[in-house]
Amino acid sequence: MKHCKLLLVAIALLCAVWGNAQNDCADAIVVCGNTGFQGLTATGSGISELNSNNSCSGVETNTIWLKLPIKTGGTLGFTLVPESTDIFEDFDFYIFGPNVTCGVLGNAIRCSTTNPDNAGLADNLTGMNNIETDVSEGPGFDGNSFVNWLTVNSGDTYYIVIDRPFGQSNFSLQWTGTAVFEGLPDLPTAGINLDLQECDHDSVDDASTTFNLTQNNAAILGVQTGVTLSYHTNSNDVLTGDNPIPDPTNFTNTINPQPIFVRIVNTITGCFEQVAFSVQVNNSIHIPNDTFTLCDDGADGDGTNGQTNFNLNDVTEAIFGGMQNAAGLTIKYYSSQFNALNDIGAFLNTSFHNTVANQQVIYVWATDPVVGCLKIKAITLNVVPQPAVTNTTLVQCDTSLNPDGISTFNLNTAASVLTGNNPALGIAFFENGNPNPLSANYTNLTNPQSLTAEVTNLSTGCKNTATLTLIVNVSPAQPVTIAPQCDILNIENGIGSFDLSTSDLVLLPGQTAVFYENENDALLEQNAITNTTSYPNADPYLSAIYVRVEDNSGCSSINEMQLVVHKLPNVVREETGLFVCDDNPGYHITLNAAILEGIPSDYTYEWFLDGNPLSLYTYQIEVHVAGIYTVEVTRLGCTIKRTITVSDSGNANIDSILVDDFVTDTNTITVNITGTSLGSYVYALDHADTVYQESNVFENVSPGIHELYIKDLYACGIFGPVQINVLGVPRYFTPNGDGFNDTWNMKGADAASNKNSTIYIFDRYGKLLTRISPVGPGWDGTFSDKPLPADDYWYTISLDNGRNTKGHFSLKR
Repeated sequence: MKHCKLLLVAIALLCAVWGNAQNDCADAIVVCGNTGFQGLTATGSGISELNSNNSCSGVETNTIWLKLPIKTGGTLGFTLVPESTDIFEDFDFYIFGPNVTCGVLGNAIRCSTTNPDNAGLADNLTGMNNIETDVSEGPGFDGNSFVNWLTVNSGDTYYIVIDRPFGQSNFSLQWTGTAVFEGLPDLPTAGINLDLQECDHDSVDDASTTFNLTQNNAAILGVQTGVTLSYHTNSNDVLTGDNPIPDPTNFTNTINPQPIFVRIVNTITGCFEQVAFSVQVNNSIHIPNDTFTLCDDGADGDGTNGQTNFNLNDVTEAIFGGMQNAAGLTIKYYSSQFNALNDIGAFLNTSFHNTVANQQVIYVWATDPVVGCLKIKAITLNVVPQPAVTNTTLVQCDTSLNPDGISTFNLNTAASVLTGNNPALGIAFFENGNPNPLSANYTNLTNPQSLTAEVTNLSTGCKNTATLTLIVNVSPAQPVTIAPQCDILNIENGIGSFDLSTSDLVLLPGQTAVFYENENDALLEQNAITNTTSYPNADPYLSAIYVRVEDNSGCSSINEMQLVVHKLPNVVREETGLFVCDDNPGYHITLNAAILEGIPSDYTYEWFLDGNPLSLYTYQIEVHVAGIYTVEVTRLGCTIKRTITVSDSGNANIDSILVDDFVTDTNTITVNITGTSLGSYVYALDHADTVYQESNVFENVSPGIHELYIKDLYACGIFGPVQINVLGVPRYFTPNGDGFNDTWNMKGADAASNKNSTIYIFDRYGKLLTRISPVGPGWDGTFSDKPLPADDYWYTISLDNGRNTKGHFSLKR
């Protein structure tokens, strides 16, 4: 047990999350002995438990509750030290007791809700000490953040609530005084190894099994009574008492090793201690693999019956990942799981001829004589037959100007026939008598030519061979064309979209065509074009692709086809900012097609107004009517549309004027208008010949009466003036007789609209001092003809239009 003035409690307070509090009065953290709470997380306001009658006022924002059981009476104080020294980090506290219960706490016997920034303090510390005499202070600027400490008696219990209304900081508590808290439970585990180990017996190598955690109870408790134990998977839950392991006699670990934390609680005082140990699964027997495969080699006279001889030593090495991993283990094999579990009928020889064709399951039994762990696992023995193969022929085209029967083949195109489309089979090609495998892209030596194809089962390595015959077909090419495309609008990168089926290619019965991006791909039958209905050409504006024509015997011809993309006419696509006056129909403007390349005679034109044809086909036209004009410009069958917006201009009409006032010099005026030139008006206050602004919002407007002017940028007139009243109150006044700010009154009022408005002025205690009119001379700072002292005063304003507002100002002398 330690004296309370030596105790340091560090507690983390995080941002408030409504409804997500981890700590209330009912589950307050008990402060005992030399217990520390580093790492504790508690957030939010929880259940609101503060009495609104507390003299220092305040509500729960980010709170944490502590319970203080007093073992030896004396004086009790503390200093709360935020981790951050920022003066805006504001901590409050409330103390209830002695010997109250949650739900009927009553009023706090000590509390401080002083805001260190509002109070102008030098730091943001708070607490109780023997220097102060007050027992409560706050809120806001009231107090200095410290109150008088408590005198407590033995056996008393108190609750302390720490609240952080502003900021993000954590904090620590430094206890002072002579009182002593209740002690911690005994922990007689020093020098005792509590760690637990178990074998992973099942066939799944997941390093997970069940543990009886309570076998450590006796070592943890010793001879003490009146305490309870709970087991947890993290240290934070130990501190809060949350999430105990439901059944510690049957706990399955989730990580290996896994720490376990034990909370030992005194059932009388609520004080708790903690101890940790680990549980670990012994993985001394690890069988990473469960299959072993051989080829059907025909040693028993039949290469297709799915049976062969297995060397069980080879099986052991394969499933253990090497004989070194099986060293020191006793290993046996059984025909069934029952035999393995009962250790009966183990195979006597290392050679086993499978009795079930193609696939048979046997069981390996392995034990570690040192640690006593046993592992039984099912092992699948696979027998893979030799791959079935089929001889085949490849026919290629000779595309050279002087055909010689020599061409390039993609040998892999024969794989599907040679392997029967079995993805589990691989293939390699060889020239007869040459052991070196050939590249897939192969140029024949003679016409025709035979190659050897070796087919291999990729999982077992089982092989078989077939013959591949290469033949070069020499045929003349035929020209192939397709209609040109136009650039795609707003992309215009020279890439079109071609439906390759629309070419003039003529196929004979039994022929098929496949398209490729280059001649080499066409020869090797690789990277075929799959998007034949909307194919984008590879090179801008002009590129070539190749079409390979095949018949039943193979390649018939390979032909080139050019893809042409024409550019769209280059014009200025859109033009705005052109106006005609709605009150002057004789005013005309000239529109043109605005081509950027070539001369006007290279193109054809057609004009439209609001989508309706104008029957005009010239490069330029004259108009006097507002609307959306379009001209379609065409060249080489490719058309682009140019859009010209011609707008009407006219005076503005005010729809509404919104005034956001009573905010001193940050008042705003928002003008909402309608008009034919909407978006082309500028605004000014107080003078028609001043600088105009584009925004319809005036900011930082001083209180008073202002005049509004609205000007059309296209010379259709100035609208105004319009009177605007901006209401406001001074933040202070100085009734010292110097002729400046000697009286206080609302600004921006006029007799016409504010003749019945009234202003009420109060002192800081709510006493009514005077009643004045906003259009009168104002208040001179006296009450009953006597000057009032410099201080803050409050006002309430009731306007004729039913609007009410209130606030405060300062009287300075």
